[in-house]
Amino acid sequence: MRQILVWLALLAALIGAPAAAQLQFPPRPEGPVYDAADILPPAEEAALDARLREYNARTGRSLIVATVPTLQEDTIENYAVRLFEAWGIGGAETDQGLLLLVAPNERKVRIEVGYGLHQYVTDILSGRIVRNEITPRFREGNYAAGITAGVGALITQLDRDPAEARAIAEAAAAAERQRGQGDNEVAFAALIVPLFFLAIFLFTVGRRGRRYGGRSTAGAVGEVLLWTAINAAMNSRGGDGGGWGGGGGGGGGGFGGFGGGMSGGGGASGSW
Repeated sequence: MRQILVWLALLAALIGAPAAAQLQFPPRPEGPVYDAADILPPAEEAALDARLREYNARTGRSLIVATVPTLQEDTIENYAVRLFEAWGIGGAETDQGLLLLVAPNERKVRIEVGYGLHQYVTDILSGRIVRNEITPRFREGNYAAGITAGVGALITQLDRDPAEARAIAEAAAAAERQRGQGDNEVAFAALIVPLFFLAIFLFTVGRRGRRYGGRSTAGAVGEVLLWTAINAAMNSRGGDGGGWGGGGGGGGGGFGGFGGGMSGGGGASGSW
């Protein structure tokens, strides 16, 4: 169900952005850090650049940080996908690219994940990194610290043994499903309990009306509501959502930069 909602959101973004075809992207940068929004002090930018160059060269993957002054009235999700593909982040054969995009003027951030890294950096893990590492520091006005912390968390996850990285991703997914189930149960109770008491009230009023020869519309409505509440309660213990697929190996060889990689729209966004 969650995957369906994600694809519907992406479709809505594409339909609702008629000017997307006219998006103007900057030329492909020479290094892994592109700070067009000018939010990184020179020393922090140099340190981040050196760290990403070392990681990309060592693994053959492509981790890129980009800041832009404007999303050109587009959503950050659509802009990130289009920029990812315009730059060809990651290798064409492995698609092991990852983009950390920051739009400070719109107060938006996104982690966009290439196909080849989805099993290690899932949407849920991306969301946790955005919420726990990046946006808290952005709220304090410290963009360099937020970006550095986000990059550090991503590299830590990707540097794990593949089996361990998948296990962490699956555990995060299971925890999120459990949390979502708890939220659904609370929402269900908030809806069903008042409905149940309303049904009892109307049912009682209807029985009283029939006793004195009155119309029993209230009773009929109450009976329908009562059976609806009972049926919903009996069916509320339905199935659970799916998990995350496994498979695949680690990083590919060659230059870890721009090589025609593709993004499937995976990742997570945030704001501050």
